[in-house]
Amino acid sequence: MDRDIFYNTARLSCSEQEIMLRKAHSICDRWWFDKLDCSESFARQHVRDISFEDAMRHFVSGALMNVIHRRQIFSLEQPHLEVGFRSMELPVDYFLWIIVPLKRANDIVHGMTQLS
Repeated sequence: MDRDIFYNTARLSCSEQEIMLRKAHSICDRWWFDKLDCSESFARQHVRDISFEDAMRHFVSGALMNVIHRRQIFSLEQPHLEVGFRSMELPVDYFLWIIVPLKRANDIVHGMTQLS
């Protein structure tokens, strides 16, 4: 089975990461936003009725960005590029998921190095 491909986002500045997130959103199939508030639940909960701009307000210093070519499909029907972040905020942690079709993946990963 093919393994997922992870890309190195650590070498990008925060502003470069934000540009990449916004570009991914502009070409995405879909996106969603979750929160993890352990005072309510130990599972992430979908945040409804939030705009992309409001979600991006949680892309704060210390947030962890990810770019992953998902080849092992569990919940989505086909391989795709997943772009997003985990805010690492306390006491509530937020997660942004942006699903980019593979035909547009090179718009995001061009020039990025893959992690082993």
